[in-house]
Amino acid sequence: MSRAACSTLGTDSRTRRAHVAGDAEVHCARSNHQPAVSQALHSRQALFLLVASLLTPVSVMAGSLSVTPVRIELSSAQRSVALTVRNDGDQPTVVQAQLVAWSQVDNDDRLEPTTDILASPPIFTVAPGASQILRIALRLAPDAARERAYRVLVTEVPGKPQPESAGAQFALKISLPIFVDASGPKTAPQLEWSGIRTTKGELALTAVNTGAKHIKVQTIEVTRAGTDPDARFAGLWYILPGQRRTVTITPNDGHTIAAGRVQVKAETDAGPLAADVVLEQR
Repeated sequence: MSRAACSTLGTDSRTRRAHVAGDAEVHCARSNHQPAVSQALHSRQALFLLVASLLTPVSVMAGSLSVTPVRIELSSAQRSVALTVRNDGDQPTVVQAQLVAWSQVDNDDRLEPTTDILASPPIFTVAPGASQILRIALRLAPDAARERAYRVLVTEVPGKPQPESAGAQFALKISLPIFVDASGPKTAPQLEWSGIRTTKGELALTAVNTGAKHIKVQTIEVTRAGTDPDARFAGLWYILPGQRRTVTITPNDGHTIAAGRVQVKAETDAGPLAADVVLEQR
């Protein structure tokens, strides 16, 4: 089990986000005694903490709330999945589940309400030390050619503050990815790489997923042919089908990024990838 907790980084910050092994995200939003789920679609503008691990956890825990499993895969053959939501705290917890369609635009994630998938029950109370089954069911037929992506936002709805409590209350929200496999022939991701060497000597590296299935990039190494890595990026990020992501990579101490051509090696959930990339200059 992986655990993520809220951490206040400043008095004006309203939301915190932690990634757990690249699958689940945990958001900590200042509640103001309003349902936390209403703030879900604005999370990309928030500061975040990154909790990285190379192994996907079986469950994710935020505060006293845990959810199992942390990744949901649906298809024509598997149209529903049961999640287990557990409350390990000493107070009853009201939980709300919201389904959103997940897309990527301008190097950022976009979440929009959807009726393609159903959560049942959508709101429930979990007693201390108890568990609740949350069923996620596909309502729309899968696309024939391309995987679809969604997320389920499992939110702890904050209650009234206790008289002895001091400071701000934070509502916990766990965001889990849902992938709906295409109904046609088996799909796969396919990455095309390009890069720009900036005037600061950094590398703006872009990966475009021209395939029909998502890919999760875990680490990237940039080298000259046959040499030690000149730069390394460690982070967990998805590239959905037909989308692109760009990351800026700083050279390692004592190294420079080659001006003309580099070799990119990436570890992904689809296996290791390697490509020669001709760089533009800027």
